[in-house]
Amino acid sequence: MTDSLDKPIGVIPQFGRLARELATAFRDWASDPRPWAEEVLSRRALRAFELQYEANTPYRRYCEARGIDPGTIGEWHEVPPVPSAAFCSVKLVVGGPAAARLRFLTSGTTRGVAQRGRHLIRDPDLYRASLRAAFGRFVLASNDDRPTIFTLLPPFTLTRDSSLAWMLDDLREAFGAPGSFCAGSGKGADWERLLDGVESSVEIGKPVCILGTSLAFAAWLEELARSDVRLTLPAGSRAIDTGGAKGSADLDRAAVVGGLGERLGIPPACVVNEFGMTELCSQRYDSGARDDGSAGPLSAPPWLRTRAVDPVTLEVLPDGTTGVLSHFDLANAGSVCHVLTEDLGKVRDNRLEWHGRAAGAPPRGCSLATAELLAAQSDA
Repeated sequence: MTDSLDKPIGVIPQFGRLARELATAFRDWASDPRPWAEEVLSRRALRAFELQYEANTPYRRYCEARGIDPGTIGEWHEVPPVPSAAFCSVKLVVGGPAAARLRFLTSGTTRGVAQRGRHLIRDPDLYRASLRAAFGRFVLASNDDRPTIFTLLPPFTLTRDSSLAWMLDDLREAFGAPGSFCAGSGKGADWERLLDGVESSVEIGKPVCILGTSLAFAAWLEELARSDVRLTLPAGSRAIDTGGAKGSADLDRAAVVGGLGERLGIPPACVVNEFGMTELCSQRYDSGARDDGSAGPLSAPPWLRTRAVDPVTLEVLPDGTTGVLSHFDLANAGSVCHVLTEDLGKVRDNRLEWHGRAAGAPPRGCSLATAELLAAQSDA
């Protein structure tokens, strides 16, 4: 069997056309955010699956072992899901690894740095279109002007494997007003510069949007408390919490949300939770924290669908039932669109309540699917 690296000569133009069409559809939705009909999503999903089946050898072998090919399915949810654990060992990208333009690694907090998952990105522009459309719609839709954006993580130039750093840099460049900057560096955050920037925004009444992990916000709040700084940010200001509290069991998100209100005057409703994964190109957002500081249900653009499945059989569970989360992301057209996780949660009308990672060993259905994909790779 010829490896996929010998095959993409014929499919690269097809992928390019599909990627451009999808990026246009994402941008169109941002300006006119209506739901997609199921047949629209399925039609686009099947086109992506055809390319992935043709030019992603490990994934094709995995599908063949299950007796599935583009001619045997007709709906988006019938596309075979790949377990997120397989991203640690299998190079999943249309056209083979040489076609990837970006490589993002997971944090390694779950399995250790030696078993970090990797997502190979074939088309950054497709990723960018999804990212900007969802952020603009869910986070900035109520703002008339571009806010000043401050990001709390080191830039992508210093953390070349971080999808979060790439994302924050791109959002700052795309949506940030003059005066926006990255407060993170290789030596930690420049808290003094950040405070100067925030105080300047307060003086001129310019809304700000601050993006960072829960840990970064907690560290900043400690700095503000140490100097007893209290400000009231202009109306329309937002704090975007990207999570990232793994390995810090003592971190209390409610305390972070409360601290942002106490030190910066940001009410809970303006502390937005962003949910993403290295293995996905699209993100979810809630509409602001609840009064107790907890995150609300997470909404998604119409090309990102999530279902809760049975941890053993992987059968889809009824809405509102806790199960293992399986995500279908059309922005993943350059790798694999359907990703089965080891996370638990509930889904109602495609709005997600994330409950965290399954305790102990991976759910049996995820383990079996991972073993199948590894076996498919060894046969390729």
